[in-house]
Amino acid sequence: MTTFPVAGDYYKAVQVPGRAFTVPKLQTAQFVWDSLGPTLARGSSAVVFQAAVEGSPQAVRCYIRNDASSRDRYSALSAYLASHDLNPHVSGTIWLEGAIRVNHATWPVLQMGWIDGRTLNEYVDFLVADSNVAALATLAARWRDMVGMLQNSSFGHGDLQHGNVLVDQEGQLRLVDFDGVWIPQLAGQSPPTEYGHPNYQRPGLRVWDRWLDTFSALVIYLSLVALSKDPGLWLALYNSKNLLFCRADFFAPYETQVWKQLAALRDPQVDELARRLRECCAADWVSEASLEATLDQRAPSPAPAPWWKQQPVTPAPRPATPTFSPTPTPSPTFTPASSPPSSPPGPPAAGSWPWDQEPQKPRQPQEGQNSLPRPPPLSAPLGQAGTGPITQLRQTMASPGATWWTGPEPGSAQPSRPQQPPQPQQPSQPPAPRARGPVSKRQQAQTFGGIALAVGVVMLIAGAAGAQPAVVIIGLIAAAWGVWRLVTAGAGPSPKPPGQT
Repeated sequence: MTTFPVAGDYYKAVQVPGRAFTVPKLQTAQFVWDSLGPTLARGSSAVVFQAAVEGSPQAVRCYIRNDASSRDRYSALSAYLASHDLNPHVSGTIWLEGAIRVNHATWPVLQMGWIDGRTLNEYVDFLVADSNVAALATLAARWRDMVGMLQNSSFGHGDLQHGNVLVDQEGQLRLVDFDGVWIPQLAGQSPPTEYGHPNYQRPGLRVWDRWLDTFSALVIYLSLVALSKDPGLWLALYNSKNLLFCRADFFAPYETQVWKQLAALRDPQVDELARRLRECCAADWVSEASLEATLDQRAPSPAPAPWWKQQPVTPAPRPATPTFSPTPTPSPTFTPASSPPSSPPGPPAAGSWPWDQEPQKPRQPQEGQNSLPRPPPLSAPLGQAGTGPITQLRQTMASPGATWWTGPEPGSAQPSRPQQPPQPQQPSQPPAPRARGPVSKRQQAQTFGGIALAVGVVMLIAGAAGAQPAVVIIGLIAAAWGVWRLVTAGAGPSPKPPGQT
């Protein structure tokens, strides 16, 4: 069994592209560096570097698993894209066999155009930080339209999840990582080993065919619609590895927090989408239709009550029959239409194979649909939504353990108080004189202190002028006592006068 290089081996190799690569255009490529070295993004099966190849920004993908993909798969994908226009959602790729030399051996490289955008979870985080519910609703509609176009073109991605969906600077949804893709050219081959992100895939057996994206597309669509109703769900349910749902949410009896939070919204659209997703989580469910056809299925009608419980129906009284005078009416004349000629027997018409059948008519985009705001470029830091409370969000999430019958009403924060009937105005009267209250002890102390201070100062002056020492001493004592009373009255209760212990 061949052991592929690890991410660190590729990281060292691309620092000297002229020596590491065997393809001339990659030997002269200029890789993007940060302060530590070449920038890279690591996935479960490959590492991706950004480089300028022949003056064009490109993504250089180097594999770390031998079972991730093969040249035959990407050759078939290139042939498929040559006859199917899936722009801008799916871009072409180039498989370069033996393009990089690492650990004394050569390994394949996948090259595709670099997308300057944000992953779906980062972009949703950006919209939630601004409480942009209109853009979230537009994003949900764009997602549904894109999935409809891909499924009508017999294209299955195989791993629809937040990390494989980018929103570019034009607000367009772009897909990456086509290792698990399904197209008619690959229908007879063995399915890939890549199962997909567990937070977006239905547990249990998965059929690798044209409709393998229906379940994961519904998970993402429901998440975006619910966030457009209440962005506060993001703070409660997002964990950087999902949008709203996790793998544990796809098992009965569907009483985890996400189901309770969605039910607490009491939104008809969210309730209907949640019902469809629960049906798709059933053990006997098989993906046999597109997302659009799955959403069009209506809830089964309730079973009729037994005949002995049915209420008798009272017929309505018949209105009086009016009397009209007979008027002769000419008989219309019809011309028989000629029946179309029957087609002669021959070979079966196109569409006998499942992937050649007449595609379902895609849903038409709504007119006047708002454009999505441009995401922050990769060089700009993201906001802090999802990492802490955001004051501008409308927090209407259900409390832990709450259900739809105990959650708040949609859009209701506080119950409105009934308005009081207007009271008749009374004629204005002059205000009654306010009665004086009893004088407090503090006021009395301040008054006595002021009087004593004044008397003491007068006696001090008189005694000094008349050369009477006794009067001077009495004046000093009176003045000192008056100052003490003023100070203690202003500062509160005091222990004792000066000189006393």
